[in-house]
Amino acid sequence: MLVFSAFVIACSHSDQVSTDSRESGDGEDESHNPGQNCASCHNVSGSEAVREGGWWTVAGTVFSNGTSPQKNATIELWEKPNKQGKLIKRLVSDSKGNFYTNQTIDFNGGCYPSITVGSKTIYMNQKFNGGSCNSCHGVSTGKLTIN
Repeated sequence: MLVFSAFVIACSHSDQVSTDSRESGDGEDESHNPGQNCASCHNVSGSEAVREGGWWTVAGTVFSNGTSPQKNATIELWEKPNKQGKLIKRLVSDSKGNFYTNQTIDFNGGCYPSITVGSKTIYMNQKFNGGSCNSCHGVSTGKLTIN
């Protein structure tokens, strides 16, 4: 079971998105610290991580096993469980298994994530209202792993 926790988006975040949209992508390798809680730095007003990297509204790491990053995984946020309803956001993990976006996401109604690699998909069937994936995964629950 996947578990996510909520975090708050500062007003200054919308200024960054309008001038500098950023998302992870297949083959990119500029991210760092796989498995760590991205929001601990990329969600702190005035931090160097936000100034130089971005303010992430959704971020985390996917592994192919307990230690190897899963590149090119598709992470989707859906309105309803099991990829039902409206697709809210689609991201792709980079070469370090990290995925992130600074795009504004409306978490008020909650959403349900899925991760797909090839023909295998894993689902979180519990509604979540945030995008700080590694604040739980790898800490109080298992890492996001698909193999």
